[in-house]
Amino acid sequence: MEKHEAKNMIISEIDKIRNHKTQLNQGCVACHIIMTLRDNFQRSEQDSADILSEVLSDDLKLNEKFIDTVEQIHMVERNLGGAFALRERKSKNAYLDTYFKNVIEELESDLLHTEFKLVIRKLILSYVGLYLAQTLGVDYHAATEELYYLLRKNDQKNEKIDDLISKITSGLSRV
Repeated sequence: MEKHEAKNMIISEIDKIRNHKTQLNQGCVACHIIMTLRDNFQRSEQDSADILSEVLSDDLKLNEKFIDTVEQIHMVERNLGGAFALRERKSKNAYLDTYFKNVIEELESDLLHTEFKLVIRKLILSYVGLYLAQTLGVDYHAATEELYYLLRKNDQKNEKIDDLISKITSGLSRV
């Protein structure tokens, strides 16, 4: 995937989203851009997510525009938590049960197919994203994008995460 072409596509999609010239259908801004990259470059979702992160990390102004767009859509124009709150209890329970099972199965799969340290990193980032969502009063997708925005801006944050992972893994080896 040509990085310059990907950057132009990302800029174009951000502009379309900001100007409501594309329908997200309650989807996520980042997911929409990743899927657009995937479809146009015939790459995997992971490769497309990686190129999005790489482009945003290399261009701080575009990173700012991206996160402004995420905030506009996820925080200002939507209130996704309200839809869940309006459901009947039985529907809520089914939803929660399904997603609980999905998360556990995903983590079990990750443990089988990736490094243990990557699973710990995923759990740490998920926790921080959840904490941000709760304290900022936003949906999880928006909080996750805010977290990634922060991590793209500052390698020291990634070093702190790596230090915590080392402490966790060394603590486990003593058990």
